Amino acid sequence: MSDRGRDSKPTREQLERRLERERAARHQAEEITEDATTRLYSAMEELKSLNQALRDFVAVASHDLQTPITAVSGFASLLTERWDVLDDADKRRYVATIDRSARSLASLVEDLLVVSRLEASALDTQRSVVVLAQAINEAMQNFLDRAGEISVRVTQELQVVADPGHVQRILVNYLTNAIKYGAPPFSIDVSKADPWVEIRVRDQGDGVPPDFVPRLFMRFARAATSSVESGTGLGLSIVRGLAQANGGDAWYEINDPCGSCFVVRLPMAA
Repeated sequence: MSDRGRDSKPTREQLERRLERERAARHQAEEITEDATTRLYSAMEELKSLNQALRDFVAVASHDLQTPITAVSGFASLLTERWDVLDDADKRRYVATIDRSARSLASLVEDLLVVSRLEASALDTQRSVVVLAQAINEAMQNFLDRAGEISVRVTQELQVVADPGHVQRILVNYLTNAIKYGAPPFSIDVSKADPWVEIRVRDQGDGVPPDFVPRLFMRFARAATSSVESGTGLGLSIVRGLAQANGGDAWYEINDPCGSCFVVRLPMAA
């Protein structure tokens, strides 16, 4: 082969193909970099969320778990040490405090277990036809002292397909939230929204601060309030989790002219 053959310059077509290959390789590298950056950002956000959830859990555990544990332990020790010198009235009062604290502790532990099952997609859901008029009546048994402040509008034919226990938990959590953070009168309104049934629990309180609305249904989300002791921040997240586990959803609406409106949507029974 001659020196001229070895030293021949690439043609324009060859240069264009080379440039095209380089552009394709650069574009692919950019896509890989962008994808890696997106994955890294997502991982960082997830880690940030997990860290926040851990901090929130520690806050709940340090107060909401520790408080009833301290009460049970303290009053049980007091009864043990001074049983012979305490009068019957004191004994009943201390035992009642232990009972109340134990119930509070059991409720919180159950909430934490439900949240963990929801997060792990391991919640046992046994769906059946639920007559909402009956379900609401059962839920109202937990609020007999406030029954006069709660109006109900539901017809006997409205039924949903959901886990009966989950429906009860949703109703009780919504009513508890309304009574704790809202103001009377309260109402429960049930309506069709084919193929759904929507339940609205309303109150006439001050409503939810606008900046807190996006966090309402997040785990451990607790709005600062001066008038009411803040809860664990699990009740509404459990409502949404249970609603979604049964094929529905839950959300917040501004109540007109004032107050809050919490909604749950569940599949209508055929």
